[in-house]
Amino acid sequence: MNNQYEHLIKRYFFRFIEEKLNPLGLSGPMGFYLLEIDKRQIMKMNQLVDLTPYHKSHSTRIVTKLHDMNLVNKVVDPEDLRGFVLSITDFGREMADKVRIAHHDWDKLESKALSKTEALMLNNLMEKTYLYLKNHFDEDKK
Repeated sequence: MNNQYEHLIKRYFFRFIEEKLNPLGLSGPMGFYLLEIDKRQIMKMNQLVDLTPYHKSHSTRIVTKLHDMNLVNKVVDPEDLRGFVLSITDFGREMADKVRIAHHDWDKLESKALSKTEALMLNNLMEKTYLYLKNHFDEDKK
């Protein structure tokens, strides 16, 4: 089912996001992590790693960069001294808003390609595929 167009569209997405975020000193993955932390306000590093498609070492590097830029706070987890608890700073919240705008701009650009009916149909098909795969991998039972 995965076809060349899905891959090519993702390439344009990453290009678009990089062009929007680079002037802010952010990369696409940094924006992704920032949005996830902002959404939850406070979370453990391991939770963030589980939410992302990236390797744990990549996550550690990105979170360190976000911390160095004063976008997130990173403190030792009092429940597990091997881990960290992450929280968004005020500056991080402002930057997350800019990342959200960039994602919204992409959605507006991408939505111009399809009619509302086509977009709804595509969304329904993607949801159906996702639910099938989720069931196949028994993720609700974990």
